[in-house]
Amino acid sequence: MKILLIVLCVSVVSACSGSRVPAARGAMPGEPEPAVGNDGCSGAPYALPPKGTTEPETVPAPKKNIVVTTGVHGNEPSGYYIKDKLTELGFTTYGPCNPWGIENNNRHLEDGRDLNRMFGRTDCPEAEKIKEWLGENNPDFLLDLHEDPDGSAPYLIQNGPDDDIGRRIVDALKDEYDFDPAPKFMMVTGEDGLLKPELNVLRLMALAKIYGLAYYAWATFDCTAIVVECPGSWDVEKRKAYHLAVCTTAHKLLMERWQKEAEGK
Repeated sequence: MKILLIVLCVSVVSACSGSRVPAARGAMPGEPEPAVGNDGCSGAPYALPPKGTTEPETVPAPKKNIVVTTGVHGNEPSGYYIKDKLTELGFTTYGPCNPWGIENNNRHLEDGRDLNRMFGRTDCPEAEKIKEWLGENNPDFLLDLHEDPDGSAPYLIQNGPDDDIGRRIVDALKDEYDFDPAPKFMMVTGEDGLLKPELNVLRLMALAKIYGLAYYAWATFDCTAIVVECPGSWDVEKRKAYHLAVCTTAHKLLMERWQKEAEGK
């Protein structure tokens, strides 16, 4: 009888004491354990977000229009040669701006005028056609691809004095190309591969009404517009590669900038 009573007492004590398995670290007894998942690769667990919450969404990349114009001067064809490639890469392209010049390897239009001095006038059909096209394809940034027949090193001419993009492009490509240390254009001398006329110089060009496509784009659409120059004496493949490198580098830098602006950074 004593043995039976002892067995019954032990059973009652065990039932009242509960489980001896310790509660999960960080959880109080009686509370549900935190939900876990795994990373899908290593199987390592991670805490799932509380119910009713969502992961922060990435701000979508802004839709911007980077325009590239080619073949303004018919004896500077390398930019036009990569037009199709640039279109494939997502640039908005135009060219050749001077078809007769390209066909005849001639800098000028058939009537002998320089197309890149006609954008301040209204009596040049070729320039008017390009203006109309630009109005239909409003640029947020423009690159006009050229060659310098007398140049010995590449350089950029930037219309838009309050932007650092030209300098950033040159700096990004310094390891690949030796840029002109003191490029010159009209009354302006640049530095380390970049010509960037000040606003007073740009205003003088407007008064004279003798200016080119890139200047017109900057003044009309309030966008930075860069003339891309390389030596005409370079092998054609090197000229093409340089133009492509400038365009793709500009695209990368601009998209990074615009993404940060969209995110408010």
